[in-house]
Amino acid sequence: MMSIGEGIFLFAVAVTMAGALTAIFASSIVHAMLGLIAAMFGVAGLYVYLNSTFLAMMQILIYVGAISILIAFAIMLLGQYPRKSRNFRGILKLLSSLVISLVSVFMFIRFVMANLPKGVAPNFAMTARDIGRLLTDQLILPFELISLLLVVAIIGAVMLSMNSRGDK
Repeated sequence: MMSIGEGIFLFAVAVTMAGALTAIFASSIVHAMLGLIAAMFGVAGLYVYLNSTFLAMMQILIYVGAISILIAFAIMLLGQYPRKSRNFRGILKLLSSLVISLVSVFMFIRFVMANLPKGVAPNFAMTARDIGRLLTDQLILPFELISLLLVVAIIGAVMLSMNSRGDK
C-alpha cells in the first residue's frame, strides 16, 4: 500500500511531467505557457515533498508568479506569431526531449557523484534566515543583476512591440 508521502510525490511528478509535455507539444504559445506554469507548480510540490518550504515558496513567487507574468506580457505585447511549421513533428519532439532528458540526468548524476564527500553524509540544514543573510551579504551583486535583467527584458519587450506596430 502506498503512503501519503509517496502519493504526494507521485502527484507532484505527474503534474510536472504533464506540464512539461504540454509545454513541449502545445500548438499555441499560450498553451505552452500554461504548461510551463503547471510544470513549475509541480516542481514547487517536489520542494514541499523534500521539506524545503522556503524553496517551494520562492519557486511559486519567482517562477510561477513573476516569470509567468513576464512571459504573458511578452505574449500580449508581441502578439501571437503564426503557427509553427510542421517540419518538426511530434515524434521528433519526443525523441529530442528524451535525448536531452537523458543527457541532463547523466550530467546531474555525474556532478553529484563527483562532489559528494566520501563516507560522510552532507549537512543541508540551512534556514530561511541563513539564505537571506547569504543573499544580502555575499551574493548581493548577482541578486541585483537578476533584477536589472528583468527590467531590461521588460524594456526589450516594449521596444519590440513598438517596432512591430510601426511606432517610433
